[in-house]
Amino acid sequence: MNKTIIFPSAGNVELQDRECPKPQKGEVLIQTEVSLVSIGTELTFLNGECPKDSKWSSYIHYPMTPGYSNVGVVVETGEGVSKEWIGRRVASFSKHAQYVTAKEEELRVIRYDITSEEAAFFAIAEVGLNGIRRTKIELGNRVVVYGAGVIGQVLVRYLLAGGCTEIVVVNRSQKRLEYLPKSSAVIPVSSKTESVMEAVKQATQGELADIVFETTGNADLIPEEFQVLHQQGKLCMLSSPRKETKFDFHDFCNAGSFQIIGAHISSQAVTAGFDDPWTCVRNSEVFFKMIATGQMEVASLISHRIFYEEAAGIYKQMQENRSPFMGVVIQWR
Repeated sequence: MNKTIIFPSAGNVELQDRECPKPQKGEVLIQTEVSLVSIGTELTFLNGECPKDSKWSSYIHYPMTPGYSNVGVVVETGEGVSKEWIGRRVASFSKHAQYVTAKEEELRVIRYDITSEEAAFFAIAEVGLNGIRRTKIELGNRVVVYGAGVIGQVLVRYLLAGGCTEIVVVNRSQKRLEYLPKSSAVIPVSSKTESVMEAVKQATQGELADIVFETTGNADLIPEEFQVLHQQGKLCMLSSPRKETKFDFHDFCNAGSFQIIGAHISSQAVTAGFDDPWTCVRNSEVFFKMIATGQMEVASLISHRIFYEEAAGIYKQMQENRSPFMGVVIQWR
């Protein structure tokens, strides 16, 4: 049988026995080693909190199988797929289950001496790196990151490696700010006790930010985020807010001549070209290599390691209070 995490209905989590899938044409079967919980997205799915007729409402159907950050070993191949895949360690956008199938072209091969736990951050890493590419970050940019959850944390590490000289990170929870890399370029700001505007002014000598990254998913916060941008600055959406955002296009777009950039993970190049070689697979390859070379570090972001049997309980705890949770790794072997 195949132990699988299921959301049978809104607010409920079960570990169910499902039949082990068979790889179809163009697919492989993967025995999962670890999977990473995407706390924001998965709790939205679990709680069913979204506006009627929104994109979110089209994603959420019960029962549903959550998860999209899976690392494991290929144990079987379907029609048209080389047997050479068997035994390879791969990452895929597959679910939280002991055995999963994935299309051959969607596999991220882990070629380096890194742990499977580290590799499981690949989906989050693709989100951050795609945002950096779409905003065209340059050496010396002054950046404000709203949100110090796992997406914000990985993003900050990329920004630091990429030479941003002032990286202001805003979060209400001081606990989450403590996960940030220790660098004078990284400036943690607890919005619960500090003025974000004053912190940004001080960090930028009053010139404000070139780019703001939104990672919180808090629709009510977004209008405020434009205030720390200078004229013609950019705001990049890395989150998917769970409700409608009240937005004044005069104040928050036209008057400041701001650029608003969507950077959903699906906007990565489908096929590589000379003008845009950065496919999802290549972006993950960059992430794996940076872990292997020490240019990127994510192991310290793991706040909880659990066995799959404990999944229902940990989701319940995250529903009650997600603040203590950062990287939640589920172990399947």
